[in-house]
Amino acid sequence: MLHKESLIYLKNYFILFFLSYSIIIVTKFVFLLYLGDYFAALGFKEAFGAIFWGYKFDFAMSAIIALLGFFVMISKKLFAFIATLLLVSLFLMQIGDILYFYDASRHVGYEVSDMFNDAQSLFVTALSQHTLITLLALFFSAGLSIALFKLFMRIDSVKLTKFYPLKFLLIVAISIFFIRGMTQHIPLNTWQVNQIGNSKKAALALNATYNVIFSLASEGNKLHKQKLPKVSAEISKKSLEYLYNKTPPREDLPLIKSKPNIVFLFLESWSAVNMQPYGFAHDTTPYYNKLLQESLHPKLMIAGGHRTTEGVFTTLVSFQNPLGKSVAKSQLQEYKYNSIIKILNRLGYSSAFFQGTSKETSGTGSFVQGLGFKQSYGKSDVTKRQYPENSWGIQDPDLYAFVNSKLGESLQEPFVIGINGATTHDDTLPKSLQEIAFVKDARKNRQLNALHFADKAMGTFVAEVQERYPNTLFVVLADHCGAGIAKSMQNYMIPLAFYSKNLIRPKSMDIIVSQRDIAPTLYDLAIGNYKKEKQSFSGKSLVQDSRFFADFYYNGIIGWIEGKQSIELNSATRKKGCYKIVGFQKVAQKCTQEHERLQEHALSFFNLSQTLLFSAKTTSFKEYRNDY
Repeated sequence: MLHKESLIYLKNYFILFFLSYSIIIVTKFVFLLYLGDYFAALGFKEAFGAIFWGYKFDFAMSAIIALLGFFVMISKKLFAFIATLLLVSLFLMQIGDILYFYDASRHVGYEVSDMFNDAQSLFVTALSQHTLITLLALFFSAGLSIALFKLFMRIDSVKLTKFYPLKFLLIVAISIFFIRGMTQHIPLNTWQVNQIGNSKKAALALNATYNVIFSLASEGNKLHKQKLPKVSAEISKKSLEYLYNKTPPREDLPLIKSKPNIVFLFLESWSAVNMQPYGFAHDTTPYYNKLLQESLHPKLMIAGGHRTTEGVFTTLVSFQNPLGKSVAKSQLQEYKYNSIIKILNRLGYSSAFFQGTSKETSGTGSFVQGLGFKQSYGKSDVTKRQYPENSWGIQDPDLYAFVNSKLGESLQEPFVIGINGATTHDDTLPKSLQEIAFVKDARKNRQLNALHFADKAMGTFVAEVQERYPNTLFVVLADHCGAGIAKSMQNYMIPLAFYSKNLIRPKSMDIIVSQRDIAPTLYDLAIGNYKKEKQSFSGKSLVQDSRFFADFYYNGIIGWIEGKQSIELNSATRKKGCYKIVGFQKVAQKCTQEHERLQEHALSFFNLSQTLLFSAKTTSFKEYRNDY
């Protein structure tokens, strides 16, 4: 028979275990309800099943918390305090992840360190953009703290006896049993959630807190290559031959012979779905719309990720990100990349990157310097301001004024600069501005007004720089999309325009391109001929290429677009949706042999890109192109 003290340990352990499990299940249902539109296609029965399908992850997280509580059970007050703190933290972590998922379309993982670094900005953003759920969560956590502390103070305490080592081993053994996935033969890994066979079900099955613990415990911030369906060497070869078809290179490149100044406007979170040129009903960005008509531009561009560092990497290096992750702040950041900024530096350009937020938000400042920008500035460098800060940083007009002050001072011609504002990182505008009624929904309308305000600031800045430096080429794009919950292709649609009043002719192209296509296009415009010089880009040039294609990835789903056709393939089950692109919308259709061919192209490209990325061989991509 178990010793009485051992029974107390076990009782207290499992009280904490099942309270943790209950909190996880409750917050999963909150997740389902708050993101109702995203999960609507599942139906309640399927969603309900998915929540409980993830019990192994939930038990594992519950065991971790119960084990931590076990270490302080010898003191009733300490146990009550620590156990309460652990459970309330679990609740807040789960709720915080709901808001993160709403914006990023993925659970919080190794990025949790950024959440702590930017805690104040994240909290203010949550309070302003998700007011009700944030206030309810805070109110509930306060009540939960009181109730839990009282409960734990009534639980029997235990004494440190000679049997403690045996009890310790018993509790640890029980915890390991749950943490490793119980009776399965391999340790519990987050990728196993994809075995449920549906990305939306997988999002419900996996609890966020376990995902964070697993990510942080997996060799620090070391990323691992996602498992993807394989294709044969023959299919891969034929797919790449088709995608990178041999065509004669243009002989008249670069188009601009004068070493132009180059300005990258990484417009924070600008989503094409909220802009009139891409099908939105209201004229939210009149300055951009006018600029677009006078630029070289595609019909639409597909973003390479959901974070600034992801968009910057894809843009400057012309390469795919680690799927659902960022190169920044991982072991991949230490690898060598052939970015367009490094190429321009070698040609004698001065370079700098400017952020409206703190320059190390998500590690962006050091990351972009690793990609070639010689100087990096953030909001703390901008002392002269016209407007109060929003939750994340300074308003765009103040950032642009600061950039203007640096041009001709620390930045001499020719220069290349990158600018990433903060106005559209939030929806808080100066009180002096009168809000325009674009839509009835208050939160959506604030976001659209922030976009409108940022657009005016961008238009003013472009005009000022153009007047001071007529020999300037502007690359105007969004760093990533900030439209909210991912609706597959729609949540990766971002603007793109190559603009210069004096240097290039306007041209509208009826193509959908990738963010990877920016670097080779810029190379052909301002530097040379990227094909003849065999650059390592995986993208194509709007100046001389054909057969454009675009890709995206979210929650195990591979998105692939060629021309007017698109597929979305579940990487775990190979189940796919097939679509035709009509205007700026995807329309479901019956899968055909053409879509099978798209699947082969997608898997061939994804497998090659990810293999080269994780083996530090991105510069070898040129060896697989047939058009060089």
